Amino acid sequence: MKKIGVLLVAAMMAVACQTEKTGFVDTEELLTEYAELKEAKERFTKENDEIMADLELKIKAYQIKEDLFRKNGPSMSRKKQEEKYNELGAEAQQLQQERQARIGKLQVESQEVIDSLITKVKTKVKDYGKANGYSYIYGSNDAGSVLFGKEELDLTKTILKEMNDNYTTKE
Repeated sequence: MKKIGVLLVAAMMAVACQTEKTGFVDTEELLTEYAELKEAKERFTKENDEIMADLELKIKAYQIKEDLFRKNGPSMSRKKQEEKYNELGAEAQQLQQERQARIGKLQVESQEVIDSLITKVKTKVKDYGKANGYSYIYGSNDAGSVLFGKEELDLTKTILKEMNDNYTTKE
């Protein structure tokens, strides 16, 4: 009976002494170096630039009309001035609405894609942890979740490599 008690105490101590397998990832690096996320950001930047270039052309055309009105306005009848003034005001408002709609749509689309990619990164970290027997994988960032970690516990490069190796460019 005494031996069973000693064995039980030894077994409990062994269980208590087991260490949890932990690691951490630099979340900022994961997000900035993940190829799919980089590609998405580049695509949205390009789309934004295209929208702005298109709108810039429309704004320049509007400004030409406005300059002509200022130049020719004094020679127009009062009624014609009012019509032209209202016409230019409506066009300016339409340009502003178009700008807001196009940029707003792009922002919503961009945020949805980025949110889904962030979810994908979190899922990958979780799956990696489960597959490799980790009890915890902490996130290191500017907010200070992990202020220090041994370099050998940093899983950032390993997980990032797996993610980028599994991603195929959509071009």
